[in-house]
Formats: sequence, structure tokens, C-alpha cells
Amino acid sequence: MKKQLNLICVLIFFFVGLSLVPSIYSMSNAFMDGFEVGMSQVEDVHGQETTNISAEILTPMTLSLWPKSLAVTSDKLFNHKDQEWYPASHIQTVVWAKSKDTVITRYASFLVLIGIFFIIKAIVQFYKLINAINHEVIFDWMNVRRLNRIGRNLLISFMLSQAYMITNYWEATRLFELEGYEHNFWCDFQPMTLIMALIALLVGRIFAIGLQMKEEQDLTI
Repeated sequence: MKKQLNLICVLIFFFVGLSLVPSIYSMSNAFMDGFEVGMSQVEDVHGQETTNISAEILTPMTLSLWPKSLAVTSDKLFNHKDQEWYPASHIQTVVWAKSKDTVITRYASFLVLIGIFFIIKAIVQFYKLINAINHEVIFDWMNVRRLNRIGRNLLISFMLSQAYMITNYWEATRLFELEGYEHNFWCDFQPMTLIMALIALLVGRIFAIGLQMKEEQDLTI
């Protein structure tokens, strides 16, 4: 039984870590690209009395789109396999907007980093929970607190990520209006973290009810 439990835990750790790779990669890649562009522009304007660097730097912004009509396509894609053009519609794309127009989104992107921190805290609590179960400490108030911490950390991470998505959606609708498309927030809505948080809180509540019933039975004996 313990081997099966440990195997499941290893798979959970692996896939949770795998889910963090795209966010970490995109943030590190954006940081390195921004740093290189900034340094090159500083070198270009070196020696000048006035600079306007921030107005020239471009910042990536994700647009979540939905075609106004599925019967009419607004774009085309070229297929190199058969050398033909095909009608297409974009659901999600990245545009490079002026940094001076995306100040709020750039600062809000730190919310994603903070959200990853809370996910790591949840993983630490999950490891402590599994370690306690391996030592045959299962129905214990400490495990209830660990489950509640897991749920709270995941819930905070979900709210931070959605706050960033809402900010990005608001700025995208403010800056861009594309022919044949409308902005769609629900493409960015990712409820999996919320579902895991609610499951952890539910299991913690079940453990708490079981412990309370056990304590009441011990008092009546």
C-alpha cells in the first residue's frame, strides 16, 4: 500500500512540476529578451542628452480571441507541405505592444510569480502530509491543518493568476480591436487549481469531522 501511495505522490509531484515549466520558461525568456533589448537600446543612445527608451521597448501581450463568425475566416495560413493557403482563425495569439501602454500588465505579471510561490508552499505541505501518512499518522489534527494550508495556498495562487488574467484582458480590450474577432476572457480561465484547492479543503473538513466524532465517542466510553 505504501509503495502505491508513494508512486502516486511521485506522479503528482512530477506533473505539478511539469505544469509550472511553461510559466517559469515564459517569465525567464521574457526577462532575458527584455534585458537584452534594454541593454542594446542603452548602447544606441549612449552619449545623447535625452533618451526615450521606454517608448520604443515592446512588451509581449497575450490576446485571447474568438471569431465573431465561424463561417467567415479572417486570416489565412500557408501550409509548406502542399504549398497552399488555408483559411484560419486565431484563438490565442501574442502581440508586441508598446511598453508605455502596458505598464499595469507588466506589474501585474509579478502576481503570477507570487502565485508560483504559493504553489510551492502547497507542495511542501503535501510532502509533509504524505510523510506523516507513511509514518502511520493519518487521522490527526496536524494533517487537518496541513490539508487546510494546501487548500488555502492553492486558492491564493488561483486568485493571483486570475487577477493577472483579468488585468491582461482589460488592457487587451483597451488597446486592441481586431476585425472579425472579439476578446474572450474564458479562454484564459483555468479552474484546475481552484478545483484542487476545494478538494483539499473538503478532505480536510472530512478529516476534522471524523476526528470530532472519534473524540466524542472516546468521551462517552
